[in-house]
Amino acid sequence: MEDIPNSLATTADSLEDTITRESLYEQAWSAPMTKIAERYGVSSSYLARIFTNLNIPRPPVGYWAQVAVGKRKTPPALPEAQPGALVAWSRNGAPEQISRSLPKAPIRSRGKLADRLELLPRRHPLLIDIEEHFKKAHETDEGYLRPSKRSMADLIVSRSGVSHAVDFANQLYLAFMGKGFAVALSDPTSHMGRASVDHREQESKRYVHPALWRPQRPTVVHIGTVVFGLSIYEISEYVHVKRPDKKYIRVADLPVTKRRSDYRDGWMMSADMPTGRLCLQVYSPYYGVDWIQRWTENKPVDLVSKIPSVVKSLKAEAPILAGKVEIERVRSEQERHRHELQMEEWRRKEAEKRRLKAIQDSRDSLEVVIQTWAKVNSIRSFFDDIALSADRLGPEQRQSVLDRLEKAKDLIGDLDALKHFEGWEPPEL
Repeated sequence: MEDIPNSLATTADSLEDTITRESLYEQAWSAPMTKIAERYGVSSSYLARIFTNLNIPRPPVGYWAQVAVGKRKTPPALPEAQPGALVAWSRNGAPEQISRSLPKAPIRSRGKLADRLELLPRRHPLLIDIEEHFKKAHETDEGYLRPSKRSMADLIVSRSGVSHAVDFANQLYLAFMGKGFAVALSDPTSHMGRASVDHREQESKRYVHPALWRPQRPTVVHIGTVVFGLSIYEISEYVHVKRPDKKYIRVADLPVTKRRSDYRDGWMMSADMPTGRLCLQVYSPYYGVDWIQRWTENKPVDLVSKIPSVVKSLKAEAPILAGKVEIERVRSEQERHRHELQMEEWRRKEAEKRRLKAIQDSRDSLEVVIQTWAKVNSIRSFFDDIALSADRLGPEQRQSVLDRLEKAKDLIGDLDALKHFEGWEPPEL
């Protein structure tokens, strides 16, 4: 196998966090899958699923044996990525999706449903090994998990609810994938927003400390080019609790002998505790476009049966949301234009204020020069009159007056009005 090109060394040595479809396609036809998988630290079967999810053609069985005897075949072209399809693989297990097109109503897929279902993996790429991160997660006092990893699917659950939530998320994501709709973490450059999560079953004005985990980027599904945000969380209920070991425990879960209140008046602590039932929150991640819908479980596991109606509902809602986004885009553009006009008017007024102030400052400065000139002339006239009067005195007295006059001139200083005028700056009209 020495004749296999070593282009892998140039494409993967840097071990980027995100690898594009084009890069993976080149690697697939440059080296065996086992070599590529070894370089990225994953199994070849796992990497094969990534290639399937990204719609990247791979060499058939026996291809590299034929290459070894000089029978290399021309590889098929890389198919063009469809709108909303996955276009890159993130090595931390979260597929990337990059779509900068404006939202439009979804176009009906021409592919056969059976063909798409055959390509579905057992586990959606966004959920691969996600349980490992929940195993290491810290818990809130109420029991909700806070994983240290934030670049993963938007699941907010308790330790006992992880398996149920991941299973539901997997079935939901694969149902979208089966319809040709990709589920992934949002593209960082698209600046998608995430709706906040209130896990309480009953709406309340009670303050809840924001201790819930939140992902670094929203989990989104692309219905055509329209994007919906997806959050799956475990519903809580407000119940009586005790806190024997720095963790809230339901009073109903304690032995009967320990359920009694620890306080004389019978007061009991209450907290919002996870119920094991899930809620799917679907929302608009577009700035300025408010839309949100929730599907909840009346009893554990019955949310799975609602998946077909969820997919159908979002498909029907996609063109409506696309219209709202367009309306908001036009409104934002008009608002931006109006703001620019206001700023331009403000700048014009400020420039006029500065011009008028400069004129006033120049006028004030000129008046000072004129006042100085009048004072200089008054002093000069005074000195001239003294000199003229001294000419009528006797020699000794006249010299005495002239000496005193010189000292007075030295004390007053320069009497040149032109120097003061030269220091005046005329305004720019």
